[in-house]
Amino acid sequence: MWFFSGLVMLYVPYPAWRDAERLSALPRLDAAKINVTPGEALAAVNLARVPTVFRLEMWGDEPVYRIVDFGKPTSVSALDGRLIASVDTNAAAERLQRIFPDSPVSHARTIQQDQWTVSGLFSPHRPLHVFELADGLGTEIYVSSKTGEIVQNTTRSERVWNWLGSVPHWIYFTVIRSDPPLWRQVIMWTAGPAAIGAVLGIWIGVLRMRLRKRYASGRITPYRGWMRWHHLSGLAGGVFVVTWLVSGWLSVSPLGLIGGLSIGPDDLARYYGAGRPAFVATLPTLRAAVDADTKELSFSWVEGAPIIIADDGAAKRVLDAGSGEAADLAEQRLKTAAAVVMPGANIASVQRLDAPDLYWFSHLAQRPLPVLRIMFDDPASTWLMIDLTTGRIVGALAHGDRVYRWLFGFVHQYDLPWLLERPLLRQALIWLLSMLGMAVSLTGVVLAYRMLRLR
Repeated sequence: MWFFSGLVMLYVPYPAWRDAERLSALPRLDAAKINVTPGEALAAVNLARVPTVFRLEMWGDEPVYRIVDFGKPTSVSALDGRLIASVDTNAAAERLQRIFPDSPVSHARTIQQDQWTVSGLFSPHRPLHVFELADGLGTEIYVSSKTGEIVQNTTRSERVWNWLGSVPHWIYFTVIRSDPPLWRQVIMWTAGPAAIGAVLGIWIGVLRMRLRKRYASGRITPYRGWMRWHHLSGLAGGVFVVTWLVSGWLSVSPLGLIGGLSIGPDDLARYYGAGRPAFVATLPTLRAAVDADTKELSFSWVEGAPIIIADDGAAKRVLDAGSGEAADLAEQRLKTAAAVVMPGANIASVQRLDAPDLYWFSHLAQRPLPVLRIMFDDPASTWLMIDLTTGRIVGALAHGDRVYRWLFGFVHQYDLPWLLERPLLRQALIWLLSMLGMAVSLTGVVLAYRMLRLR
């Protein structure tokens, strides 16, 4: 199950409404309809800390501010400043039809969760309105009942293939995954014992192998039939079976073995220098930042100074919110801002990355380049990643994260940058190792069945 489903996942990932899709679906911003400043939108939400998401985009024919406070989303109309606290099916359908004008939209159902929205990431948006698009692909769009934004989409093909891929591979069945502690225990108590069995199988296989004083007819194995194929495939692929099982087991951090690092609100406040968030920008400056192709404005700070980031889906322009001119994001300025993120620690070194390396590359998630890597001398040896285009913190890696990168990312996904740049070679390698793993597994199942039947 794990090897076959892993091969499916190589070509069909789990459904997700990715940022590139969101930007592609957004209409261009209508500057004439922007009547509320970013500062007024922040005041309406009354945040006590810097938000993790702060952007302005069109919602149908209305501009809205999307503000996320560490997982809690809020939307504010940029047309009249009202808080958008709930969205019914009619309003959601009307706005959705403007995004997909060529495909009739129909309301399918309203749900709390289903197979494709079982993750806790969707909890702030529940219940969810599900709409069907008459596009011939069986597309279903999930819309937040709290903010009206799209949070998930699936196609008929994705749903079918994921029942053969991600769902069995992650044991992601709704009844189990909706209870995170239960799901974690299931993963630990399937992958863990399976890895132990595989290690014992390798040990027995090595003991039975003869390379010098061979068995009859020059064979290295004493077995025949299914046992022979199990022994040989285990010798050839057993190590890869074990590494995949152990790395999958480690993915849920059993016994707290692998600890990661997250950037908290205090860390963001220190870096951005914003304290209690405020954003000073006039309506003329805001409207002037919108050109003919702009789909989104997002808002941030550098050393307490507000900046506007205009995005058309292909390129970004970064402007000083006060003057409307191009913002100064010199490397030294960003380094100075980063120096206060880790109290009691000093910057050990700074690197500029213009190309992917072993710890910063795009695979399942798109990572920006160029970035500035700030390395601290704190006990966790923290690395802070700063986007040189926008000045935002886009990642943080502690020593445990870097160890996990090898124990999971490398041995489970073979995600070395030079392999990711050669997808056919990577796919061929994974196919070869997966076929060996399936041979070990299937022959083992046949032998176990025969033994049980005999008894």
